[in-house]
Amino acid sequence: MKKDMRPSQYLYWKQLLKHLNNKPEKIFNNEFIWPRQFEIHLPGDHIKPCQLHCSHCAGKFFNKSLGYWELDCLELLDKLKGSIPFHIYGGAYTEPLTNPYFMSFMALTKKYNNHFGIHTNGVALKTLDDQQGFLTELNRLSTDDVDYLSISLDAGFPETWAKTKGTKHKEWFDDIIESVARAVKIRNKSGRGHAIRLCYLISPESGTREDFENIVKISKEIGVDSLRFSIPFGNYNQSFEIIKKYKEAVELTGDIKYRSLLEDLVSKDKNERPYIFYTGPEFTDIDLFTFKTCTYGYYQITYGADGYCYKCSTSATPTATQCRLGKATSDLNKFKEMIMKNYNKGWNCQKSCFDNGIRCNRMGFEICIAYKEWKKNE
Repeated sequence: MKKDMRPSQYLYWKQLLKHLNNKPEKIFNNEFIWPRQFEIHLPGDHIKPCQLHCSHCAGKFFNKSLGYWELDCLELLDKLKGSIPFHIYGGAYTEPLTNPYFMSFMALTKKYNNHFGIHTNGVALKTLDDQQGFLTELNRLSTDDVDYLSISLDAGFPETWAKTKGTKHKEWFDDIIESVARAVKIRNKSGRGHAIRLCYLISPESGTREDFENIVKISKEIGVDSLRFSIPFGNYNQSFEIIKKYKEAVELTGDIKYRSLLEDLVSKDKNERPYIFYTGPEFTDIDLFTFKTCTYGYYQITYGADGYCYKCSTSATPTATQCRLGKATSDLNKFKEMIMKNYNKGWNCQKSCFDNGIRCNRMGFEICIAYKEWKKNE
């Protein structure tokens, strides 16, 4: 068994148990419980979902429709008055920072002392900061390092970054690094603020010792909180047979190679800063998708970029209309009805999701497997 070097922020079943006051028996007992987090997939700038074209983008093969529903969602956040502890801004196929309402969402998230998590490619950070003082304002709004800004960097040099990200603008890499450095300096000056994380999905272009060494060097010089390396799982909306071939060809061979290349670069102690770690493909192993019951709804509910509410963050696309719970709404009672609808013990993951090319991300995968084990041993 490989040693699990993930920090506490990446232990999703434990996070759910904490949210449920260590009472997993609350799951599927017909009690209304607010989910741990509300995932909000802002619809880019309403013109295009994202500025980049990453080959490993999880939603590469999704229908990428964009809706106009932000005002309804902002009204809903005001009505929730902090009931859902965490608000996560990312996207199955969209870049949240290009959305014109982004800072309005941040302000409402913090109005009721919720925590935020931002998942971004980082391209817009420098422009936003130059024009609006974005990074200073984000630091001011943040409460502590439970709030976080996570940047998917995925390379160690401008050239490999551009190839990995499917763009000709290799200069954007340096802009992102400068923005991350600014964010750390702003936090250091204020003496408080959100965590700053880097993620590195390893591609054939960026899977070199030189890239690894450089991004580790940069991370240490800047002083980010963490740097996570991992092999991207196969794109969604593909059959399990294709994903199993991907596992054999990419994940298993890559796991051996990259563990070796990273062995002396990763942290030995979880108290190190930056904490540098690698997560292997075992956390999304396609051969372990044997469960039928979806428990992920107790962890999150998602407003998709197309303006519908979905069972989970990875099904938030018109490609998975069967996973819709209803339209995005500002009506609090309708929203609560959709939450209860998501607590559906009879939902069959195999037939409704897996047979249609939809499958869990790391969070849903871990939670559904852990619940299955808990139920077996209950």
